[in-house]
Amino acid sequence: MASGVVVSYDVKRGFGFIRSREYREDVFVHVEAVDGRVPLKAGQRVEFDARPTDRGPRATRVVPGRVGLSPAMSAAGFLIAVLVAVTGSLHKVGLGWMGAYLGAIGTATWMAFAWDKHRAGLEGRRVPEAVLLGLSLIGGSPAAAVAMFVLRHKTRKPSFLAKFGVVVAAQVVALAVWWSWRG
Repeated sequence: MASGVVVSYDVKRGFGFIRSREYREDVFVHVEAVDGRVPLKAGQRVEFDARPTDRGPRATRVVPGRVGLSPAMSAAGFLIAVLVAVTGSLHKVGLGWMGAYLGAIGTATWMAFAWDKHRAGLEGRRVPEAVLLGLSLIGGSPAAAVAMFVLRHKTRKPSFLAKFGVVVAAQVVALAVWWSWRG
């Protein structure tokens, strides 16, 4: 049997997806395949067998296990931990809180772009564009711009570049407003 983690599950419709190291893509699971036909929860560990179908692997004989964090929640927790640790470390070495935060968000943004570039090469699960743009919006746009240039990532995707341009424009407007109120 393979083991994995439920990444999403729609209780009303009775299906979801399991992520497992044994499979390149997420495995479809229907409530009928679950022992006891109990609904699963995102983050829940499971053991299962799977069979190939024309739409990808489908789980059979699913044995529910303990509930933990979903992969998305784990990634969010890791990102927050990096932000807090790097901000605190940079502040300790003498940067002000704002400089420390900008250094931390730049580091986190660079890591997210680099990870997404790495996953793109493997044709694996990617960092959602909303996350990349969100990191850019909350202060990581300089690091995002450098990462896009150095890593040659997202530079040939006009829809992403347009959204990134809106983020940068919004930041420029916000800084202009802030600067005018200051002085």
